Parts: sequence; C-alpha cells; structure tokens
Amino acid sequence: MENAIPIAIVEDNPPQRMILQRLLEGDYQVSLFASGEEFLECSDTFAAVLLDIEMPGLSGYDTCRRFRERSTEKDIPVIFVSAHDTAPERMAAYEAGGDDFLTKPIAAHELRHKLSGIIEHRQRLRELALQSSNAQQVAFAAMTSMGDLGVVIEFMRKSALANSHSAVAARLIAAMNAWGLRGAVQVRSSTEQISLTPEGPMSPMQTSILENMRGMGRIFELGSRAVINYERVSLLIENLPVDDPEKVGRLRDNLTILAESADMRIIALEAIIERDLQRVGIEGALAELKGVLERISTTAKRGRTESQNHLLESLEHLSRTVETLGLTEIQVTYLDDLIREAIDQTRHYFDEVAHGESEFAEVLVRLQRLANADYRL
Repeated sequence: MENAIPIAIVEDNPPQRMILQRLLEGDYQVSLFASGEEFLECSDTFAAVLLDIEMPGLSGYDTCRRFRERSTEKDIPVIFVSAHDTAPERMAAYEAGGDDFLTKPIAAHELRHKLSGIIEHRQRLRELALQSSNAQQVAFAAMTSMGDLGVVIEFMRKSALANSHSAVAARLIAAMNAWGLRGAVQVRSSTEQISLTPEGPMSPMQTSILENMRGMGRIFELGSRAVINYERVSLLIENLPVDDPEKVGRLRDNLTILAESADMRIIALEAIIERDLQRVGIEGALAELKGVLERISTTAKRGRTESQNHLLESLEHLSRTVETLGLTEIQVTYLDDLIREAIDQTRHYFDEVAHGESEFAEVLVRLQRLANADYRL
C-alpha cells in the first residue's frame, strides 16, 4: 500500500500471523517475520512492532532487547503479544523495553486502537522532544552545575511555592532532568491523579508498571530501572547509571528525599483545599445566620414598639378613667401612684429591651465582617 505506515509482525504461528496480517493490511504496510532472528536481520524501519513473546529460538523478550540495542531503534514502539497476562510477564515485557501489552485472543478493535494510539503517541513525543530539547538544556544548565544537593535544594524551594498537584509533578520532572534521568512521575490526591513524563503523558506500559509497583515497597530496583513510592507520589526511573554504583546510591537517596518532600507538599495542598472548602461553608453558614438574625431583630423591634405604645396608651387611658369614677381623693391619689409606677416600670423595661437590641445589632455587624471574609483561618 503506497504511503502506508510500515509495521512489523513477529509471530511464529502461521495462522496467528495470517490473522494479524488480515486485520491490519487495510490500514498499514505489513511486514511479516516468523522468528526473532529473521526480524533482526531486516534493516527496514518500522513505525511499530507487534512481537510475540513465546517463540522458538529467540524469545520476544530477547528479540526486543537486541532490537533496542540498535541506536536508531530505541524509540520505535513495541507491543508484546502473549497468551498469558500476569504481573511478572508485564514486568518482564517492560524491562525488555516494551511499550504496551496485548493478550491473545486479540480483539480486532483493541488491536487497531492500541496500534494507532501508540504510533500517534510516539510521534507526538518525538515532536515535543525536538521542540523542548534546547529549552531544557538552558533551563537546567545552572541547576545541574550546583550538583546533587543543589538540585534537591532548588526542588524544595520551588515545590514549596507550587500551588497545584501538576506544578509539583513538573518540579519533580525538572529535578530528574537535572540529573539526566529519564522516567515518569505520578502524583495522587483525593481528587485527581497527575501522570507525567518530560515529553508529556505516560505511555500505557509506564502507567501499568507504576500501578503494579505501587504496593511493592518504598524502593524497587530492577537493573537500570527503579520505582520509588510514597503514599501520594511515585517516581519511575528508567536509566540509572548501573556502571557507577556510588552514583546510583546518591541518586537513590536524593530521589527518596524528593519523593518524600513532594508527598509532604501534596499533603499541605490537600489541607489548603480542605481549608478553602471549610471557609466557603463557613461563609455560607454565616450569611444564612446573618439573614435569620436580621429577620428576628426586625420582628422583635416592630413587636417591641407596638407593645410599648399599646401598653402606655392603656395606662394613660386608665389614668383618665379614674377621674370619672367618683372616688375619694385618697383613692384617686393611690391609683395615680400605682399607674405612674407601672408607666415608669414599663418604660424601664423597654429601655432594657432597646439596649439588648443595640447589642444584638453589634453582633450582626461582627457577623457581617465575618461573612465578608474580614478574617483569616
């Protein structure tokens, strides 16, 4: 097929090889190989490789390792195909240099989806790597010159100012780049999960490895690869300098410090988010309480005024009525004294009520300041 994307199928089983060819030849330029040895003898360039694991002679793992040793073939995606899907097999596929994993029997839609997705993903990574290469060299030159401790200090300084989970993940990637390390970072919180590599999102195989290794302990090493786990942070390193054990030891210690510091920053960010949520809740509750208290105050004030006027009018009417009852002077004087005392007591009572309303109004003012966020949590 003219201008079609070239892919290789390495499969020792003829019926399986034919099935894969029939599924893909309409969309790709397919080259078939019956063994790992035959595939490695070919000098053609492919956009992707489908590689069976269980083959006579060279296994799929060994074929992939030798394929990766070619300087021009290191970034070509390899999808392993196996009849078994276990964590050890996936780990072995990743360690051999695989990018994804398919289980037999293969569903046609899954095969096409994974193949097209991994080819597009690798092309995007190549473009991003080309665009960012010069910028990264300039950005990390000063940091690298400070040495390992300088990288750690710089990370702590900048991560302390990070105000999002993605910013913490980006600072981890920057620190790894400063040491010349390739790999991936995963930052987890109660609301989101950030997975990142220097080129962008993680590959399916990187994601699978981090998920499987999360429960394997604090540090897990396999040759040049290592995984460092904390509750909210995982680091995947793919190119430890195994020929320099002393440097590996320093990097392991420093990477552990980075991961622990990042984990603590994520805890702090979660506390800030929780505080902000509580603040929103408090503001809402204060606004609602303020409204209720204002309604109560208005109702009480109106009732006090009406009651005061009605009671005073009644007492004054009673005072005028006494004069028409034909009572003796002593009786009139006695009743007048009682009425005046009742009026004085009534006015004193309502004065106290008014004072209470004044204090109530001061409480409302303070609540208003709280509702307007004139406070700090």
